[in-house]
Amino acid sequence: MTRPPRSIRDPRLEEDRLQRQREEERRRAAARAREERLLEERILEERRREEIRVHEAEAARKRQMQQEAAAREAERERGERERAAGERAEAARTAARRVEEQRQARNRPIPSGTDRTSLPRAERRDVPSGERPARRQDGIRPAMPTRGKEREAQAERQTARKPPTAGRQHGKPTPIVPPSNVQSRALMAVIAIMAFLACLTLGAVSMVRATATSWQGGISREVTIQIKPAEGRDMNQALLTARDVALQFVGTIDGQVVDEAATERLLEPWLGTGLDFDELPVPRLVIVTIDENNPPDFSAMAEALQGAVPGAYLDDHRAWVNRLSAMADATTTIGASIMALVFSAMVLTVVFATRGALSGSRDIVEVLHFVGAEGSFVARQFQNHFLNVALKGAFLGGGMACLFFVAARFWQSRFLATPGADQATALFGTISIGWGAYAGILLTIVIIAALTTLTARLTVIRTIREIDRIRSDPARTDTL
Repeated sequence: MTRPPRSIRDPRLEEDRLQRQREEERRRAAARAREERLLEERILEERRREEIRVHEAEAARKRQMQQEAAAREAERERGERERAAGERAEAARTAARRVEEQRQARNRPIPSGTDRTSLPRAERRDVPSGERPARRQDGIRPAMPTRGKEREAQAERQTARKPPTAGRQHGKPTPIVPPSNVQSRALMAVIAIMAFLACLTLGAVSMVRATATSWQGGISREVTIQIKPAEGRDMNQALLTARDVALQFVGTIDGQVVDEAATERLLEPWLGTGLDFDELPVPRLVIVTIDENNPPDFSAMAEALQGAVPGAYLDDHRAWVNRLSAMADATTTIGASIMALVFSAMVLTVVFATRGALSGSRDIVEVLHFVGAEGSFVARQFQNHFLNVALKGAFLGGGMACLFFVAARFWQSRFLATPGADQATALFGTISIGWGAYAGILLTIVIIAALTTLTARLTVIRTIREIDRIRSDPARTDTL
């Protein structure tokens, strides 16, 4: 069968054929587009993976470099610590040896006929003042010591008068506890974090209590009369009637009708602008200011309002006041609990740090205690060190907390200037604290420093008592 000429073909069949061709072309174009998108996605995914691999390799290299630097720093500090400990131990042994030599010199008997002036000062003190060195048999007084011997004796006397120290560096006494090492810096960081958390908690509790107090003061001075729209009710007249009825009671000061413009501004954050109060049944409000010291009878006022304006509702806000008071009390309790936990963790940290420092300097402490150093002297060295560390850490943490509140206040006032943010600010208050809270932060810093110092002192005294008990009992081999 031959194909009919184009002139006598069915137009509908021709249109269907063209439609199928166009659909086929669209499908092919869509398939090509999908393939291109998939190819682009695969290329982008490969690029992302390559970037991730490069980033991970760079991070691993940096971590390795940091670990190597930390290891070198730790090795250097360990060497310095061992060298300082050796110097302190050597100085303590030297001091103990000198004390022992002086004690033996004092106990050594002086032969008769010995010239007292030729003796060292420690031995010369043992000669009774009434006795004089015997003369030689030929009547000639013994020769006086030469100038060189006098200088040697004077040097020995000055050395004997020097108090035993843990060592000397550059002419200054070397402290028992190194002033700056890894443990001190770590303890300072921990104290700074604890102080920051404690001051942050104190500031948050202060803000919540200030907001709750402001809300309670504003609510307790006002009551609200709410009137719902009804059929055939003149809302303006009803509002004026309710205000006049409320002002008849003793204890009311003033009454103000909230007009439509003010009501629209109140509802603007939720319903927007351009409200039609004829179509939207929005309740209207009357705000009555009362005397806090002599409040009116709210039950009688509510009954009078019901009689004058049926459907009027009196809200004295007592439920809100009770809820705000309970919220403020709960917040204060939670804040006090958090601060107690922070202080407890800090005390435990200081105890472990003090015992670690004592363990590192045990030989020096034992030698000093053996040569006559009182426990209070050793405790004072440790407490001064930990007081310095605690003051630095506490001031750092407190300063960070103050900067946080200042920055938060600046951010809130600069970047949250929207109606919703204004409503949230009116509801929850501003992120700022007063001078009383700043004084509380300063007091917290002082408490942290005092608590750290007292903890270190008590720990050192207790450890020295343990040393005395161990020394008095040879059967015990305990260690710090």
